[in-house]
Amino acid sequence: MDLHSRIVRAVIVAFAVVVNGCSSSSSTSTPTGPTPTVITESFNGSIGQNGTVIHNFTINNSGYTVLAGFTSITPASVTALGLGIGSWDASSSTCGLNLTQNDTARNGSTAINNTAGAGAFCVRVYDGGNIAADVTVSYTVQVQHY
Repeated sequence: MDLHSRIVRAVIVAFAVVVNGCSSSSSTSTPTGPTPTVITESFNGSIGQNGTVIHNFTINNSGYTVLAGFTSITPASVTALGLGIGSWDASSSTCGLNLTQNDTARNGSTAINNTAGAGAFCVRVYDGGNIAADVTVSYTVQVQHY
């Protein structure tokens, strides 16, 4: 299932939960707003053996799903890269991988599916042990969040 299909499925499930929660017989109700729009960000880069590249992004709406995966990894001889999401610390320019990571993220599949709060985040692309010496890998990673 591709990244877009997973987002659509997550939105449908969230909508169903909200609709069920609105069927209360209580005399007081709190209006709920619509689900925020999905934001899709793509980051391109290249790494070599034992390399790491960090890309920053901001999540504006707390408690929703964040998805990440590669839409391109070349050359084809590299079958997977490492992918992690963490909080971004601008003061020290560091990416703390405290949300989740996947050492064998493959092209065309969702590598990370988690819930996140609002704030500054980073996606870290790294060699998970699959890049041979003297090989440079080009990639595109896609992050979807609210």
